[in-house]
Amino acid sequence: MARFAWELRQLRTHAGAPSYRELARRAHYAASTLAEATKGSRLPTLDVAVALAEACGGDREEWAARWHAAAARGRAEARHARERPQPARPAAPRCPYPGPRPCTADDAPYFFGREEPLRRLVGMVTAGEAPGPVVLTGPSGSGRTSLLHAGLLPALGPDWHHLALTPSPDPLAELVRAVAALSDDAQSGALREEFSRDPGALQRALGGLLRRRPPGTRVLLTVDALDDVFARSVPAAERDAFLAQLAQATRAGDDRLRVVVVLRSGARLPDALAEGAARLPLEPMGAEEVRRAVVGPAEAAGLTVEPALLDALVTDLAGRPGAPALLSAALRRTWARRTDDVLRLSAHRAAGDAGATVTAGADRAYDAAPPDERRLLRALFLRLTAPGDGTDDTPRRVDRDELRGLAPRDELDRLLGALAAARVVVLGEDTVEPAHPALVTAWPRLRHWLADDRDGLRTHRRLTGATAHWCASGRHPGALYRGARLATARSWARRHPDDLSTRERAFLSASRAAERRRRWAVALLVAVASVLAALAGALALHALLTDHDTTHGRRGGAGTVAGVPSRAAHGVPVRPAPDNTVARTRQPL
Repeated sequence: MARFAWELRQLRTHAGAPSYRELARRAHYAASTLAEATKGSRLPTLDVAVALAEACGGDREEWAARWHAAAARGRAEARHARERPQPARPAAPRCPYPGPRPCTADDAPYFFGREEPLRRLVGMVTAGEAPGPVVLTGPSGSGRTSLLHAGLLPALGPDWHHLALTPSPDPLAELVRAVAALSDDAQSGALREEFSRDPGALQRALGGLLRRRPPGTRVLLTVDALDDVFARSVPAAERDAFLAQLAQATRAGDDRLRVVVVLRSGARLPDALAEGAARLPLEPMGAEEVRRAVVGPAEAAGLTVEPALLDALVTDLAGRPGAPALLSAALRRTWARRTDDVLRLSAHRAAGDAGATVTAGADRAYDAAPPDERRLLRALFLRLTAPGDGTDDTPRRVDRDELRGLAPRDELDRLLGALAAARVVVLGEDTVEPAHPALVTAWPRLRHWLADDRDGLRTHRRLTGATAHWCASGRHPGALYRGARLATARSWARRHPDDLSTRERAFLSASRAAERRRRWAVALLVAVASVLAALAGALALHALLTDHDTTHGRRGGAGTVAGVPSRAAHGVPVRPAPDNTVARTRQPL
């Protein structure tokens, strides 16, 4: 599969490296589907491979034959890996890859791939140019904690004393315990009382500790996952006292004390800490970083990485937000299946690649969930999918606002946090997305859900898009549904009431109200038009009758008109003209 993907990439290069958007126009497949076909994580379908090859100027029959040969090789390798007896593995003191857990200081000899952000982080901490804390941000699974513990702390050296905090439901108590342990002070109860009422207590306690240590001693206070302090389970008084201690310590101006906080991308930095803060965003790993993260630990442990495995991992994970965690987990399983000192692609496939990590985590999360939570998980995973229309389904990034209303906020945040910890999804700046495309393309349970009601899912996606457009337009009435689109959406919503978000419910309610107003307006216009038409007809009839009477009267005054005798001829007396009329006739000319 990796070789076939490489051949496709070479074909695209020889064709002038057209963009995937241009190739999608030629091949009539989504650009993301074509890009996925060239990554080598799995063999694309025959139709996709041939369409991509033809779009790049390749021969259809030749590339169909290449696809069949690659599929045969893949089946043979998988069968061989399953059937081959596993000899005793060579002894090794430890695996150089920590797996899904974050790296610790003990993993520092095997920490590779983040050299550039580590250099910048060390410089920001040691220089102390910013008056506020150093803020390390990144999406879940990006390796923030590993960079802090396996990268920064060993790089600073022995003169730095580390005060590590991971906020719990009682962050102030955790801070007190860490300070007491560092200063060998058993009076934690007294410290707790002092920290609760005096914002400067932490700065004074650490200053006293530094005065008792040799010159050059410095303290690094790190707070991992600071955004957890804002969980509703943390009492407001405890949270405020904890943040006040951190803020006072950062503003003390003591070069011997530095504070580093770790936040998820998009999480709000408390106002007390925002002033003078220096931020370092942790970007997704590029191809070269992934390469070093694979080869570096292996070489440090005396292992060799097969080139085919390295190429497959770089192609699969470069640029993905949650790549570090997925990479480490996949390599740890590969290491466990080694037969010698070489990490091979066949062992990697037999053990399960990064996509297998994600799908297995999704299965575990769903199987362990109670029935009500399973409904929520199903709705969430379906929202993370963009159903193809004649093309492959693709992963979808979802705004958190789109999920509001599927469950209470606390329950939803807890579930998303658990999925991120299991490396199933990646939590970014107010977004949620699959940690790997395999969640959408290769998870059997989700594929079954998609097949159950694909047309309904497309209706839901159109509703979600229309709702987003309506909100972006300031809820303009012109963006609402009407007519057949509204009827289709309401029919789907009646069958899936629990799958609607708060915004989608509001959109449908506003569309229905606008449709009722439009129908009433149309009915009123019809009624008014009917009344006006009737009135116009009555006026026309009245005018016609009046004209007829006037004409008939004129004809009667002439005596006999067209053989009709006058009233005088029938003995009917004729009233003389008024005197003024006679007088006018007698006036001289």
